[in-house]
Amino acid sequence: MTTTATQLEQRLLHVFGRVHSGTETNVLLQKRLSVAFLFLPLDVAVRVDGSSGQAAEITAGEAARTAPSDLTFRISSDIAHAFWQGDVNPVQAMMAGHLSIQGSLVQALALSPSLKVMQQAYRELVQQGE
Repeated sequence: MTTTATQLEQRLLHVFGRVHSGTETNVLLQKRLSVAFLFLPLDVAVRVDGSSGQAAEITAGEAARTAPSDLTFRISSDIAHAFWQGDVNPVQAMMAGHLSIQGSLVQALALSPSLKVMQQAYRELVQQGE
């Protein structure tokens, strides 16, 4: 399935807004982390900032690309859709050069439970045709 940059960005903004709206289950707020996701070469950037511990701020585009983040995930656009569908093993993607992480690997691993929730929300959006 081909996903355009606009579709990917809109889906992720929706997913992150849905997943990171509650404070009780939000790992980013609990750990006060900011995380950026960059998809190359589509040039899509989405950032979730939970550093306040109160509410996640979600940005896209240039603001997401240039703001400092505790973690930055660079994901090959070729596998972006499959990654968010849950069809890509993150460790294998790293070994193949399709995924890289800048920042603490310990912090990245702490986000693992959130990844499953985000992937589920993404799959639901795709199934709904959004």
